[in-house]
Amino acid sequence: HSKLREIPIPKKDGTTRMLKVPTMADRAWQCLVKYALEPAHEALFHARSYGFRPGRSAHDAQKILFNNLNSRCNGVNKRILELDIEKCFDRINHISIMERVIAPQTIKNGIWRCLKAGVNPEFPEQGTPQGGVVSPLLANIALDGIENLHNSIRYADDMVLILKSKDDENKILKDIQEFLATRGLKVSERKTKLVKATDGFDFLGWHFKVQTNGKFSCVPSEDNYKAFRQKVKDIVNCSNYGARIKATKLAPLV
Repeated sequence: HSKLREIPIPKKDGTTRMLKVPTMADRAWQCLVKYALEPAHEALFHARSYGFRPGRSAHDAQKILFNNLNSRCNGVNKRILELDIEKCFDRINHISIMERVIAPQTIKNGIWRCLKAGVNPEFPEQGTPQGGVVSPLLANIALDGIENLHNSIRYADDMVLILKSKDDENKILKDIQEFLATRGLKVSERKTKLVKATDGFDFLGWHFKVQTNGKFSCVPSEDNYKAFRQKVKDIVNCSNYGARIKATKLAPLV
């Protein structure tokens, strides 16, 4: 693998994420390897993992949340543990990935070089390049199994756990921390929080909430709603566009 091109991407909290992009040739090799590895791991991946998997989408995760929090399931008495893994793609341990990859040694050698092409000098044994084609699959391979610790829904490195009133949140969080420690990862205490289902929570761009009458509610999150309104406003207020062009550009948004 050649060196990676680094592109800073601004995040919502004001910090920047460094997107590391491989060359075209390296991306083509990664894509080929992804097609070879994916079927073997898809047969083993957990059913409640939805991120970066063929035939699965965020809408499947939305449906599972509805099935767990609607009035028939007594969602009004449940709690939600919102889990955030600190710098997941930057901190995954290379050896923990390689131990779990199902592939011949020749392909493993290539993946090892792929991981080493995007290392942070401070953490030479950690991280998978975020612009790499095979990186989401490698992250799923490393995190697979965390869903077994408790009733949960995972989308890549975003995760929510559904707790009943009798569940001990401290024990569950400790089990997750121990699981992540073996992968070189840790829980972000700043972003991880426990909320009542009736208070509502954001997940995958939606705001989920169980109303006090027990009814399940799902609407776009506040940030997504603002971003959508801004897109519409930019098109409508642009003096360079005539009415027909504005209608054409608004149609896909609507």
